[in-house]
Amino acid sequence: MKRYVKIYILFIRLNYRRASLHMGNFMTGLFGNVAWGIFSILAIYILSARSTSIFGWSREELFVLAGTYNILVGGSFRMLFARNFENMINLIRLGGLDGVLLKPLNSQFGVSTGHLSIYSMARIVLSVIYVFIVMSIAGIEIGIINIVSFLIFGFFGLIALYAFWFIIMSFIIWFPDLYNIDEIPYSTDNLARYPPQILWAMKMFIFLFAFPVSLVVSTPTKALIDKLTLFDAGLLIAVALGLLFVSSKFWKFSLRNYTSASS
Repeated sequence: MKRYVKIYILFIRLNYRRASLHMGNFMTGLFGNVAWGIFSILAIYILSARSTSIFGWSREELFVLAGTYNILVGGSFRMLFARNFENMINLIRLGGLDGVLLKPLNSQFGVSTGHLSIYSMARIVLSVIYVFIVMSIAGIEIGIINIVSFLIFGFFGLIALYAFWFIIMSFIIWFPDLYNIDEIPYSTDNLARYPPQILWAMKMFIFLFAFPVSLVVSTPTKALIDKLTLFDAGLLIAVALGLLFVSSKFWKFSLRNYTSASS
């Protein structure tokens, strides 16, 4: 475990140096992340423009939900994992996975790490400030317990989203021509910015596919605004651990069908 922590710290240093060498790309990425964060908030503003509440969520709580989305999905997940999943496509299609499998590391860890989007840090920081401002204006009290609960369930939310992405991206081993397969989870996790009840009102197959994503943001938000129930907490933890287990098993099963570059 310590070895993996040291390796990951090394990845962070390398990515920071890489970003600092190309300031033009850094500024462009920074601007893009902030812009997308603003757009996600505007989407909630438009959604709630004619109503004070939607599916039991007040307008202020919806704005907090949008901020949480930017912290967890748009910020933390994009920073830690998104680029690695994008690279998985070429890694598998062009035979680069061979090198990962030969390293004395867990192959799932190998393909999931290595690239970090340093630019997303700005989106996380600005979103945290935004959430505190919105909650202060709305008169929603923020206690230490709420913050700790938010961090705990935010962590499980990231695990669930990571495993959800990994399962989908693993299909590239079976279907190497699906070079745009990452569009599926990208499109799906955008639904996390809205109340999960909206998904329940849709057709069942859509809800079942997007169900794990609907918990990623809504559950930590409920913890922050003091509306979390034991059922909500248990459901997210169960889904996160269940998906993580499935992603590991499915990856190992998929590798049995991997045709290496040397084959």
